[in-house]
Amino acid sequence: MNGAYAVTADQLGARLEQEIATRGHFRGREPEATEELVRALWSVRRRFGITRVGSLTRLDRAGVAVAQVVRPLSLSNAVSQGKGANLMEAAASALMEALECWAAERIAPERIKVATARDLGDEVRNLYAGCRVHGFDAGWDQLQLGWTEGYDLFSARVLPVPVAMVDTIYTLPSPHPVAFPRSTRGLAAGRTVLAAIIHAALEVLERASVAEAERYPRSYPELRIDPSSVSGPLASQVLGRLKASDLVAGIWLAPAEHNLPVFRCQVIETEGHREIAPMPGEGFACDFTHDRALAAALMEAAQARVTALAGGREDITRMSYPERHDRKYLDARRHAFRSSSETVPFPAEYDEPASGAAALTALLSALKAAGALAALVVPLYSDKDPDIDVVRLVVPPLRDLGE
Repeated sequence: MNGAYAVTADQLGARLEQEIATRGHFRGREPEATEELVRALWSVRRRFGITRVGSLTRLDRAGVAVAQVVRPLSLSNAVSQGKGANLMEAAASALMEALECWAAERIAPERIKVATARDLGDEVRNLYAGCRVHGFDAGWDQLQLGWTEGYDLFSARVLPVPVAMVDTIYTLPSPHPVAFPRSTRGLAAGRTVLAAIIHAALEVLERASVAEAERYPRSYPELRIDPSSVSGPLASQVLGRLKASDLVAGIWLAPAEHNLPVFRCQVIETEGHREIAPMPGEGFACDFTHDRALAAALMEAAQARVTALAGGREDITRMSYPERHDRKYLDARRHAFRSSSETVPFPAEYDEPASGAAALTALLSALKAAGALAALVVPLYSDKDPDIDVVRLVVPPLRDLGE
């Protein structure tokens, strides 16, 4: 693996400081840079086991570009998908998602230590006690578990992280005892370590906020947003495309202890066309501004429709395609999405952070406000051909839906 693991956990802090000091804005803005990334990844696709990059956009009429990347020898999903305002953005998103899982399958054996949580001390045991899947057996701290190293962004220390919360080896039987939830939350790729961390942290906050809103009793009930009040340029553009395609959106803001916006969206067809996908597609997103977060959630909801239509992912099972749909439920959803009753206006906009340092500071504050005890970055892959960094951000004890 050319260039893999060029960054270790104990080197990550210095690397991050250097990037913050030498780079300006944390977002890649130029379409040319996106196309350059796609071409570079395509040229080295065999290194990552990628055999196909295709467009699924025309399976639906939503006006959101969706790309598919196939990696047949994957140890999790062999099919990755990405979305964007155009095909290059969608292809870049799908390729980076495929790289994330590829990197998380390949943690080198020398980076793994086998021990019990009790062996590693009370600090480590207490840190992960709240992460156990479904309140797993109290004797979990005596299990022989694999551990790797992560750099804690809160304390600037290197601490042990359970490999089960890092890797994406989802084969059966599992290589790990059933102790911690298995998901891809916090797995992210970027052109820099900083970009990857920001991407990962936004996803962790999104999942944790939605899970908190879904729990009963709901401490932070979701607020439904009136779509006609949406004023941001990015979100308005996506809503315009959906409306032109006879699709209607339901939009909810998931309030939380932190102040970053998290949206949940559902997209469903109106009666104006013969149904293609008679089900609401659902999407979620968190970002620094309401406009960016809502636009991303809407595009993910549109992507979910295409995912169901394509039927190419292993996690899209027969259960996703019932023989009969509940027509009363679907009609009620359409009616509710069109109604402005019991809605609130689109919130006043936040200013986006002016720099990567400001973005990281805002994210760390949001994670702490959400209840995080640590923010552990596990570097998984780093290379210069092309410039790609993949990390896993583990944030105990924040939880996902179903955990």
